[in-house]
Amino acid sequence: MKTIVISLLKGGVGKTFFATHLAWYLAEQAGRRVAFIDLDPQGSSTRRLAKERTGWFSADLFDPDAKLALDDAAGITVFAADPRLQMVKAAQDVHDFIVRFRELPHHFDYCVIDTGPKWDELTLSAMAVADEVIAPVQVAEDSLECAKMLLTALKKAEGARGGRKVNFLGLLPSMVNAFDKRDMDNAVKLTQAVGPALMFPAFVKARPTYKHSAENHHAVWHETGSGAKAASDEIRSILAEVERRVDARAKESA
Repeated sequence: MKTIVISLLKGGVGKTFFATHLAWYLAEQAGRRVAFIDLDPQGSSTRRLAKERTGWFSADLFDPDAKLALDDAAGITVFAADPRLQMVKAAQDVHDFIVRFRELPHHFDYCVIDTGPKWDELTLSAMAVADEVIAPVQVAEDSLECAKMLLTALKKAEGARGGRKVNFLGLLPSMVNAFDKRDMDNAVKLTQAVGPALMFPAFVKARPTYKHSAENHHAVWHETGSGAKAASDEIRSILAEVERRVDARAKESA
C-alpha cells in the first residue's frame, strides 16, 4: 500500500480539494482499493466523499479496542472524521495509530490522508505512516513561513518514524490567479526561497469550476459548462504526475 499525506499547517489552502480529487483519481482504475483517512476534525473531506463507501471512522484507528471489519472491496473506503478526533492528544494515541495502521496494507492499494491546519498528534500520526507528502500552498506573503513550518514538522515526524525519512513531493501552489501579478510574483519568490527541488512542478489555478465541484461533492471532471474541460485537464495532469512519482518511488524502494 502506498500512503500519500496531504498537509500544510494552515487552513484554506486547498488540501481537501486536492486530497479528495487524488482519491477519486486513484480509484478510477478498475479493481483499485483506496483508503481515505480524514484526520481533520472539521470533516470537510468526509462530507465531500459521502457518496463513497462509508461506515468506518478514523478515530477507531486510535482505539486499540475498536473493530475495523475491513474487506478488500474496490473503490474508495472512507474513514470518516467525527468528534472523537478532538480527544487525540497523547503520544500513546500516535503509537496506537501506527500499530493499527499496519492492518490496512492487507486490504488497500493506496491510502490518502487529509490533515488539519495545525501541528498536533493527528498530523504527527499521518506523517508517521506517510510514504509521500504533498503540500498545497497559497502564494501569499506568509507562504514561506508556512513552508518552513511544514519542513520543520517533517523533520519532527522522522523521530516518530525511527529516523526513516519522509519523501516530500513538494509544495504545490494552489488557487493561483495567473492574471494577478502579485500572485505570480509571490510564486516566484516562494520558489527562490525554498529552492526548485522543494516545489512541485505545476500549480492549480483559481477556477470557479473547482468551487462548483466542491459544492456538488464530486470530481471536477463531472462538472459541465464553461471551463469544465480546462479545469479537468489541469487537475488530472497534476494528479497523474503525483501517481507517477509515487509509483516510481515505490519501485525504487522495492
